[in-house]
Amino acid sequence: MPDFDAQLDAEFSKYRETMLPAIAPDGPAAVRHIVRRRRRRAAVAVAVALVVAVTVPVAGQVGLRRDSGPAPATAPPTPSDSPSPVVSSPPAVPDGRIDRAELLAATVDLPAWDDLPDRPNNKVCASRGVRLSGDPVGTDTNLLVELDYGDVDRDGATETVILVRCLFGTRGPAQVVAFDRDAAGRIITLGRVAATADPAPEWLIGAEVRADGVTRVAMADRAPGVGWPLEQSQRQWRGYTWDGQRFRQVEGPRAFGPNPYAADLSVSSSNLALVREPGDSFSGTIEVRVRNASAGEVPEAVLSFGLPWQLRPVGDGWDRCRENMREARAPYQCTLGRLAPHADIRLTLRLQRAQGVPLSSGKATVEIFGTGADGSGLLERDRDDNQATFTHYYR
Repeated sequence: MPDFDAQLDAEFSKYRETMLPAIAPDGPAAVRHIVRRRRRRAAVAVAVALVVAVTVPVAGQVGLRRDSGPAPATAPPTPSDSPSPVVSSPPAVPDGRIDRAELLAATVDLPAWDDLPDRPNNKVCASRGVRLSGDPVGTDTNLLVELDYGDVDRDGATETVILVRCLFGTRGPAQVVAFDRDAAGRIITLGRVAATADPAPEWLIGAEVRADGVTRVAMADRAPGVGWPLEQSQRQWRGYTWDGQRFRQVEGPRAFGPNPYAADLSVSSSNLALVREPGDSFSGTIEVRVRNASAGEVPEAVLSFGLPWQLRPVGDGWDRCRENMREARAPYQCTLGRLAPHADIRLTLRLQRAQGVPLSSGKATVEIFGTGADGSGLLERDRDDNQATFTHYYR
């Protein structure tokens, strides 16, 4: 081993002696040149690295696009992706269905009875803050006759329609009224559908609401009463709809024709002035006016006289009578026969007090009444003008 080490040292010494003189160290200029060259290489390397860093992802994306085809168009957001618009719900329509018990327990307003054509006792029928009655023999003025339900104003909710009759008066005025509720649930009056009128209809029979919102009212030209059954009244249905302000008639007739069981007759008379005639008799004349105010004919009209027995018919003025008045006996009746619609006739009738028969001044009457073709009596709405009173006196 010592020989090997000595030999290795000899070789290194020989190498140094040969190579060192051939290696010349660089001067300052060479050193600066080397430094500049190294700096340029480092800057180029950094720039290349940056370019690579930017280019590679782009190139990768381009490569991906080339591999997968053109990019799809952006889809619009679905309703679930986009925020839902805020939509305010319309307020709920109040339910205007009011049962009978609640209506009888409530305080309601009715269309004013005073708005109806003038009739006696209309003004005593209450209309503001009233309680309806369900008792037809009670003392309350406003009787709830019947009620029905339907969408009369076509708002999608139900309303209440009633027939109410004021018990005051002989032909009890009546009206059909619609009720609804406000947003707070209070009962409010929507409006009047129909009502009694002068001269007709005198009577409302009932009301109903159809599915299409039309309110139908059954009515009669004459009100039932003593001596007048409802069967002799003309009856009809009329339909009404709400126009947003009031109810208007859209169906049915708008008037009644002449009722064959009714008449509107009147009679008037002048006073009787008795003048002395030759001998011991007295006579005078009365002017009697007979009118038929109805639109229908009266098949038979009859005058009836309430005279003192001392007076009797004489002269040609009685020739209009069907009876032979010269041979007639008291009580006297004069059958005039047919009276045309709106007929207006005048009669000059002579009356005589017989000789030797005393008679004081006083009162007498003349009355008219009509009969139908079958002989039945005709109804008079107002009989106050069917009788006239006159005075007989001496002149």
